[in-house]
Amino acid sequence: MKFFWRLNKKEKTTWMLMFLAGFLGGIAAVCVFFDELVAATGFLDSSYLAGLQYLDVNKNGLLLYSLRQRLGMSAFLVLLAAAGAAGFGVCCCLLWCGISAGTVLTVLSMRYGFKGLLFFLASIFPQQFLLVPGFLMLLDWCCRKMERRKLLAPLAVVIIGCFLESYVNPYVCKVVLKIF
Repeated sequence: MKFFWRLNKKEKTTWMLMFLAGFLGGIAAVCVFFDELVAATGFLDSSYLAGLQYLDVNKNGLLLYSLRQRLGMSAFLVLLAAAGAAGFGVCCCLLWCGISAGTVLTVLSMRYGFKGLLFFLASIFPQQFLLVPGFLMLLDWCCRKMERRKLLAPLAVVIIGCFLESYVNPYVCKVVLKIF
């Protein structure tokens, strides 16, 4: 199975540009519409983060939520690939991931400075070390329409990433939130 790091240069460049376009779009949206999107909604404000410090996370519930979110996106991408719209699905996925990362990173940086950057890194650690490669393998599978059996490896990596997100990440976030 060819993975993301074995994609040809044109595919790598296209995928990175799609993510970067979304990332910059998320930054631009926060900067241009800060009052409407962030200030009026209380998105990631100090009371929200203070509540997270004392939150007792239901790890099993978080696992089920993570699995539903990640496997739902995976199923959507596989269905688009089966329908012949894999390119559209890949573009939408990469743009959405970029927009999400750009928005959250910008809001945290604007509100908290360097502490916000630390919290952003804590919120994606360690699960993104598995979720990113897992979804990249899945996107590669969708684009190449490989055999069904080769779909198991990306899904297994995504599921293990969900376990890390549910059982390890809450501890990491609590440790970093102590500096707020």
